[in-house]
Amino acid sequence: MRPLSLVALVSIAVAVVVVLTRDPEEAWAVGAVILASAVAAGAIATVLQLRGPRGGRRRAGTGTSVAARRGLEIGVIVALLLWLRAVDGLSILTGTFVVVSFAVAEAILSARPQASR
Repeated sequence: MRPLSLVALVSIAVAVVVVLTRDPEEAWAVGAVILASAVAAGAIATVLQLRGPRGGRRRAGTGTSVAARRGLEIGVIVALLLWLRAVDGLSILTGTFVVVSFAVAEAILSARPQASR
């Protein structure tokens, strides 16, 4: 979990440095902030999934691959919402569509297959 925490801290630092030193009119600066924010959100979500509610213990049934998948989903959601905001395409409808589509995908991926009889 330490490497993920380090990734989150470096990503936040990159976003802060770009915001404080670059002009928002520069396309690469906006892209760098979006990417750094998405990576930080994904890493933080993964760390929180791997850590249980009591201290540093892992939750039962939550594997590393499941936590990584959910962290990646959170990162992609953040990146999509920020990108939509940057191109002035974010509205209640588009934001809801993005979040609900990922929630449905997670529900499908998390469902246990029914035993055939």
